[in-house]
Amino acid sequence: MFGKKIKKVGIVCNDAGSANIIVNWVKFYNYKYFIKVQGPAKKIFKRILPNLYLNTSLTNLVNKSEIIITGTSNISSLENRARVLSIKNKKKVVAVMDHWVLYKEGLVYKNKLILPDEVWVTNKNSFIKANIIFKKTKIKQKKNLLEKSIQNIKKNKKKIFRNYLYFLEPINNSIEFLALKKFLFFLLKNQINKKINIIFKLHPRENISKYKSFLKIFSEFNYKIIDDFDLKSLISWSQIIFGMSSYALVLGFKSKRTVYTLLPIKKFKSTLPYKITEIDKITHKQISIIKK
Repeated sequence: MFGKKIKKVGIVCNDAGSANIIVNWVKFYNYKYFIKVQGPAKKIFKRILPNLYLNTSLTNLVNKSEIIITGTSNISSLENRARVLSIKNKKKVVAVMDHWVLYKEGLVYKNKLILPDEVWVTNKNSFIKANIIFKKTKIKQKKNLLEKSIQNIKKNKKKIFRNYLYFLEPINNSIEFLALKKFLFFLLKNQINKKINIIFKLHPRENISKYKSFLKIFSEFNYKIIDDFDLKSLISWSQIIFGMSSYALVLGFKSKRTVYTLLPIKKFKSTLPYKITEIDKITHKQISIIKK
């Protein structure tokens, strides 16, 4: 990952996207790690690596590490504070881009753009985009170990029930609910209401109370809401996956599941650079396959 010279690595992240990528590096590559995670990232690290200490102070982390790997976030200041401290102490610092939007926004702190020594991405589309946006910063494409493991998941061949997985996602507190209504109308309109199980997977940044009362409109279906759960296990269980523009849809796509997006809704469109079918464009032939 870093070469033989590097032995001590600092990890700092808050958001789920970067955490899902970074935690798999930590799990796979054997270094001495100093870790500071919070928010959704803390949930992910605690589930996957429960024995690691996750609350090293930023000062100690930067002082003891030879390289600092950070996520990016336009919500939390944690990663940017780590980058500022790393630059001040002349330590090499990396920012991991986990998506295809909000590149510069994730590196702004106190109205200043805090550029790392390197930007790491995990796919070709992100590599091209990052090189356009960060012309003077070194861009590197690294292996996405999560995607690699997802690609090896076998399809669930059960035909008695259909397992539908829906990835909830915070966008603006109204689009989420319009998407759910769209999903419900799709099921009812096409009479897909028998022998199906639905799991609604909460985004790590959200609380179940946001959706609990609203999802009662799905009372005729066998459904449950899940909070913190292994993505690989959920995708393995699923046969058809729904959502808006969550990175989890990409994981479903990579696992060769049938994946649909509820977007566009109003001015919101999917930002995923993959050919994921819009639910409004599902053909009659596809509906007949879904209903089998």
